[in-house]
Amino acid sequence: MSPHPRITAVLSACAAVLGAAVLMTGCGSSGTGATAPATTPVMQDSTGTVGSRTNLRLGFVTTVQHPYGLALAAFARKVTAMSHGRVGVSLTAAYGGGDDLALLGAIRSGAIDGGSVSAPVWQGAGVQSFEALQMPLLITNYAIERNVITGPLATEMLKGTQALGLTGLAIHEGGLRKPAAADGCLVEPADFVGVHMRSVQSDLLAQSITALGAIPTAMPLSKVSHAVENGSLSAIEANVGLVYTQKFYEVLTCMSGNVNLWPFPAVLVVRNSAWNAIPAADRAVITQAAGGLAADSLDILTDPASTLLADLCKAGDGFFFFGTATKPQLAALREAVQPVYDRYAKVEPTGGFVTRIEAIKAHTVPPAPAPYPPGCAA
Repeated sequence: MSPHPRITAVLSACAAVLGAAVLMTGCGSSGTGATAPATTPVMQDSTGTVGSRTNLRLGFVTTVQHPYGLALAAFARKVTAMSHGRVGVSLTAAYGGGDDLALLGAIRSGAIDGGSVSAPVWQGAGVQSFEALQMPLLITNYAIERNVITGPLATEMLKGTQALGLTGLAIHEGGLRKPAAADGCLVEPADFVGVHMRSVQSDLLAQSITALGAIPTAMPLSKVSHAVENGSLSAIEANVGLVYTQKFYEVLTCMSGNVNLWPFPAVLVVRNSAWNAIPAADRAVITQAAGGLAADSLDILTDPASTLLADLCKAGDGFFFFGTATKPQLAALREAVQPVYDRYAKVEPTGGFVTRIEAIKAHTVPPAPAPYPPGCAA
C-alpha cells in the first residue's frame, strides 16, 4: 500500500488537544535507579519550582502532548502548589519506548517510583479489576466514564494493584478508542471481516477485535505507519489524540467517530516501598491531588475550546475523514461482541463491575455529539 500524500505542516500539539487555555501544561523528566523517591534539600520539579524536599518520579508511555501527559502535568503542578513547593513530581514521557509492560516492570523493580500504566495491560499481569473498563461498547461516552472513574467503583478497582505491591492513586482517561482504517470506514460487522487491526497487549481487547470479525495484530506504535504502508496492517483502534500526535492521518483515511469501542484509561500507581518512604504529610498532598486527576483528564478530553478535531482534519488535508454508524449498525456491533460478555460476566470481579457500569449507563444521559469540522465528514 502506498502512503497517501499529505501536507504535514508543523502544528502545536498542545494547542491541538486543549486550545490556548492549557498551553501552560509542561512535563519534566527524571532519572532512574533509586528505590525510593528522592529527598534532597533542593529539587527542581516538573514545573520548575525549586525547593522541593520530596520528588516523586513517574513515567507514562505517550508523548507529553497526549491527554495522558497533559493530565499528569496538571497533577504535577497541583502537587507542587498544594505543598507550597515541598513536593515535586518529575515526569518521564514515552517511558520504555512507549511500552506499558516495560513501564510496569520498571515500577515493580524500583527503576522508577511509579507511573500511569494503561488499563488494558493489567490483565496480563494478573490484575483483573480493570477489565470491566475495557469491555467492548460498554462505556461509550465520557459522561458514563466520569460517573465510573470519579466514584467509589474506581476506588474498588484500584485495590487490585495491591496484589503487585503497588498503591493505586487514580484512574485517568486518554480518549475513547475508535476504529480507524486505511480503506473506508468501519461502521458495521461486515466492515471488520478479515481486517488486520493493531491490538495492544490485552487478551480482552484481542478477543473483542476477533468478535467484531477483524484479526488482532500486536505491534508497537512505532511500527504502525510502516505496516499500513506495506499492507500487513489495515486498521487500528485508537483515540483522536493518538491519531493526531502519531500522525496516523498520513496512512489512514477514516475514523468511525461514533463507534466508541472502549475507553483507554491509565492507572496511576506508586510502588509500595516508594510510597511508604514518603512522609505522611506529603503522601496526603499527593493523594488529594490524585483525587482530581480523573475529572481533570475528562475535562481535557471534553474541553469545548479544544481544536483537536479541526487540527486533525486540517492535517489530514482532505484525505482523512470521520464516518458515522447508524443506530442499527451500532446495535449490530454490540450484538457481535456478546460472546465476550458471555465469557467475562462469569468471572469476578469483572462481572460485578460490568453490572454496576451497566446500571450507571442506564441512568446517564449521553451528551449531544460534537459536529465534525466542515469537509471532514465521510
